[in-house]
Amino acid sequence: MPNRLLAAVAALSFVVPVAVLAQDPVPRYPDNYKVLVENDRVRVLDFRLRKGDTEEFHMHPAHVLYVLAPFSEPVTHSPTNIGDTDAHGILVELKGQTALPATAEAGAALGNVLTAVTFIEGRPGSSEDVKRELLSLTAPTRAESGAIAYDLYQSVDRPGRFMRIEVWRDASALEAHKLTPHLKASFERRKNAGWMTEITRWERVPEEVPEERAALAR
Repeated sequence: MPNRLLAAVAALSFVVPVAVLAQDPVPRYPDNYKVLVENDRVRVLDFRLRKGDTEEFHMHPAHVLYVLAPFSEPVTHSPTNIGDTDAHGILVELKGQTALPATAEAGAALGNVLTAVTFIEGRPGSSEDVKRELLSLTAPTRAESGAIAYDLYQSVDRPGRFMRIEVWRDASALEAHKLTPHLKASFERRKNAGWMTEITRWERVPEEVPEERAALAR
């Protein structure tokens, strides 16, 4: 498994449909989880499960996992690291729902929402330049009609590394964003400066498959 790999759910987990077991692992395992960023939209955790360690059943909300060392939707699991190395990653947990009306039409629209997680890293000593460049995109991007959320995070352990979490109305909104003058100019500046930009795209997985919905309706 490559070092820079994104996974919706960690490979060392399995789902258990028991709500009573859904406990927050952070206070239970303070040596395994370090809160890097937390606000009303997301919680970003540095996660480490050392070789041979086991955690009791606990719950993560919809999240994205960025794996730093080899070893989504809401998941309750009891992970055990049976590999030869420590598991280490960054968990981005989503809080609440996007600001869409509670209607059937909105439910359908939510299925089209696209989340992009972008990682940007500059050359050594350029962290302030990278931050300034990326922050300059925030206001014009949030003003785009297809933008739902657009937030920037900086690594605590590697200050030159940044993460942008973007939520778009649909895939076409993201494609339109790529064509905007402010983003195209930023990409050109980053390219000339030799900065790394890695973009990944994520779609929300419905909590029920069509067959389950049909069975419940009968």
